[in-house]
Amino acid sequence: MVIYLKAGSELRLKLKPDVDHYTRRVDTADGKMLRQILKDIGLDPAFVAFAYSEGKMFSLDGVPRDGQSITLQPPVSGG
Repeated sequence: MVIYLKAGSELRLKLKPDVDHYTRRVDTADGKMLRQILKDIGLDPAFVAFAYSEGKMFSLDGVPRDGQSITLQPPVSGG
């Protein structure tokens, strides 16, 4: 199945977008949790504070469906 992960800021650099400036297409097996998908593409889930899809929070332990677009948000930082 295919999902689309989006991110901005420093997290975007770790995501390595390939569709556009913010989006990465990921081919993955059905039934995998988002947390495992992130690990599979080399992105440590610790860099993701939360995720959302279709205007609702999406758990890192949630299982995406084919074609779903998920936005990843990094922890807030700065001074």
